[in-house]
Amino acid sequence: MTPRELALKLLIEWEENDKYANLSLQSPAFSSMSEQDKAFVTTLFYTTVERKITLDYLIGAFTDGAAARLSVHTRAVLRLGLSQVLFHDRIPSFAAVSATVDLCTNVGERRLVNAVLRRAVRERGALPFPSRDKNEARYLSIVYSFPLPLVRYFLSCYGEQTEALLSAFNGVAPLTVTVNTCRTTREALIERFRAVGLSAEPAGPSPLGVRIAGDAVVSRLPGYREGHFFVQDEASRIACAVLAPRSGERIIDVCAAPGGKSFCAAIAAGDGAEVLSFDVHESKCSLIRDGARRLGLSSIRVSARDATVPDTALLGTADRVICDAPCSGLGVLGKKPDLRYKDTESWKRLPPLALSILTESARYVKAGGVLVYSTCTLNEAENRAVVDAFLREHADFYLSPFAVGTHDGADGTLTLLPHRDQTDGFYIAKLCRRMDGNEHKDAL
Repeated sequence: MTPRELALKLLIEWEENDKYANLSLQSPAFSSMSEQDKAFVTTLFYTTVERKITLDYLIGAFTDGAAARLSVHTRAVLRLGLSQVLFHDRIPSFAAVSATVDLCTNVGERRLVNAVLRRAVRERGALPFPSRDKNEARYLSIVYSFPLPLVRYFLSCYGEQTEALLSAFNGVAPLTVTVNTCRTTREALIERFRAVGLSAEPAGPSPLGVRIAGDAVVSRLPGYREGHFFVQDEASRIACAVLAPRSGERIIDVCAAPGGKSFCAAIAAGDGAEVLSFDVHESKCSLIRDGARRLGLSSIRVSARDATVPDTALLGTADRVICDAPCSGLGVLGKKPDLRYKDTESWKRLPPLALSILTESARYVKAGGVLVYSTCTLNEAENRAVVDAFLREHADFYLSPFAVGTHDGADGTLTLLPHRDQTDGFYIAKLCRRMDGNEHKDAL
């Protein structure tokens, strides 16, 4: 199976079975490919998923209204072909057209696909998008391939910043890693990356971050097997800096999988803290254990635990608690493009869940301790609204100001935006327990 054949197969399965995009790439056919072919399939698949709304609009425009009568196979072929013609600069147009036509199964399909793709090549400098002046939300929805309700929501929150935000989600985010300073230094790791021809530089305000430009297979990077780094976005490193872990402390990470914040906290504390990493799924706990083992972090203890049911033996014993709650993921739409198509009704169950987890997590915090609440969403109902609801019922906690580099959490909270901060979309709140709150009232 060629890369394009597999990409087509995966697109059809994703559409028909409503699978998560990342799960689609776990097929045996994909696993057996070379690294180069895997990279090509991944790019084709994710870009086509990401741009589905744009592609379907253009298919309708280029087929003169006949799009509704297209078969699933023909529509998938057209999406894949248009994706290559319009969004893959490295693929010559003639190659994209020819290779896509080869995926067709009959003469009629070949004629239609060939005509549509050739028209797209001719008109790609002036595509027939709807008028922005008549309906800005619809224009942004079609051009950037986001569902209309989501565009309207972002416009209500971010106004004229919305287009830059959507564009950032559709861009190619750089690879950033966190240096395991228990085994190496940032300078030494950067030199190792540069020695093999990679463009690498320090990333963000955290002293643990490195940014790598260009394509890279993480498991083949120098230092990976030795546990010198792990992949992590700068937003999560900033959250860890807000937590400010120290050697000798007890740190609890209540929703830890796949382990990045636990690893970062352990490294920041010089592997001298006690880091208790919990996740509700035992299968995900194994990911944390494997990561800690590769990184050589002995301070991490992992166990399966529901974040809404705390361990009573640990109440009031933690110096610092990480509560990275399950969320809608509206801050990582660039890395998980299929999330943009999820029904917005599903968001409604998340704020009560987040509030429950935050409430129970607070029971671990000792007097004078720190609780960092974070999400990778830009949905305010899951962010500040949850924190405010928590504080209304917990007078023994308060928001504490912080700053990490130029990121100012003067009111105790921080929202990171991809287009402005070059990070994932992310929310961080620093909550401290008052020294006179000897016991949390729910723990009595």
